[in-house]
Amino acid sequence: MFSQLKELLNVSLPIDRKKFFVTGIILFFIKYSIDRIIAYAFFDRLWWISEYFKDPGKIVLQKFEPEESRFYFTLLLVSLPFIYLGTIFCIKRLRSIGLSSFWVLLFFVPFLNFLMFFLLSVLPENLYNNKEVGSSPEFFPKSKLIVSIWSIIFAASISLLFSIFSTDILKAYGASLFVGGPFIIGFTSVVLYSRAEPVDFKQAMLISFTAISIAGILTLIVALEGIICLMMAAPLAYFLGFLGGGIAYLLQAKSKLVSSILPFLFLILPSVAYLEANLDKKSDWYMVETSLKISSSREKVWKGLFEFSDIPEPKEIIFNAGVSYPVRARVEGKGIGAIRYCEFNNGVFVEEITNWDENNSLEFNVIRQPDAMKELSPYKNIRPTHLDGYFASKKGSFQLVSLGKNETLLIGRTWFLNKFGPTTYWNVWIHWILHKIHYRVLDHIRNSVEVSS
Repeated sequence: MFSQLKELLNVSLPIDRKKFFVTGIILFFIKYSIDRIIAYAFFDRLWWISEYFKDPGKIVLQKFEPEESRFYFTLLLVSLPFIYLGTIFCIKRLRSIGLSSFWVLLFFVPFLNFLMFFLLSVLPENLYNNKEVGSSPEFFPKSKLIVSIWSIIFAASISLLFSIFSTDILKAYGASLFVGGPFIIGFTSVVLYSRAEPVDFKQAMLISFTAISIAGILTLIVALEGIICLMMAAPLAYFLGFLGGGIAYLLQAKSKLVSSILPFLFLILPSVAYLEANLDKKSDWYMVETSLKISSSREKVWKGLFEFSDIPEPKEIIFNAGVSYPVRARVEGKGIGAIRYCEFNNGVFVEEITNWDENNSLEFNVIRQPDAMKELSPYKNIRPTHLDGYFASKKGSFQLVSLGKNETLLIGRTWFLNKFGPTTYWNVWIHWILHKIHYRVLDHIRNSVEVSS
């Protein structure tokens, strides 16, 4: 029995897929049983298998509540022997298949380790071993399917780690994240693939597309972002991913040289992110203007700014997907210094009136505002860092322009602050959303005023 155990723990000896799978399952349930006993006996709480998949970003980044620190630290200590065993068995299995032990690094990437376990459990022995006796296993296998899978997984996992570093450690949502990240994903995935197999342009685009998609899915799984933000970032990410993949396609004749400098590229990206996060950057204000003709006098439209019923539930997809939308508004007081409350579905904008020109214009500064959106996510109450001041409404106004006896042009304006990069790209989305919000309010005022007229 001792000799069998010694053989099982010998990293230089191979292990077949059946023994690897059975051993992995047994170790997982032993670990789960120990965690469950510790949770119940010492911390008076239940622990289910699903807990390993709840808000994993919190566990990865150690964002614990003070009372939970001791509990998670205990689980981490208990995990150390299982991490050791898992590393040994993964290396043994990689060598049995004929892959470099370097791929064991994926064992330490949340969720990718489950995919790795599945692949190592189904791939046959000696799949990538060289035929020459004494030759060492290739880092890049020769199978088109498998090499594409490994290339995509590697690029996506590197992107995930960088996203965690940028958003949760540096608190930066700059060009390095939204421009450099997708470009590196597309570039890296195609470069790694071309090391083992020449790639045509169509294959390069497909590999880039898949790598960007996997990176987005991983970002959603580890609760870094919700569906709405990922959808808004997708056009830019895919474009830059295709660009990176296209450049890698052109350089594939020199793929060995290019892949050798990839580690330096991975160092440049977080360095740029660090500079973005720490350099003093002036934040400019931007303005969005929306206008609507109303068949009524300025006096009635002015009155309608303060007295209108609740706005009906929205039909727009963007609002039903989680972006905040206005529900009603009211003003306490009159003249400069009065307070306007613009109630949204997830909170209240508190606004101080700074200009009160009756029947002509109303201006206000935003004192307090709710979150810009509620992220769609598999997890409850996900709250990405960017909800804290990266977009902020600063001031707003209504202007009434007479176009005739019973015709008024109502103009709504919002000034906002945008700390996302690249600013030009994200301003397109912000302008579109604010136009939707403006139109929702202006159209309701028009309907209310015209009906009363």
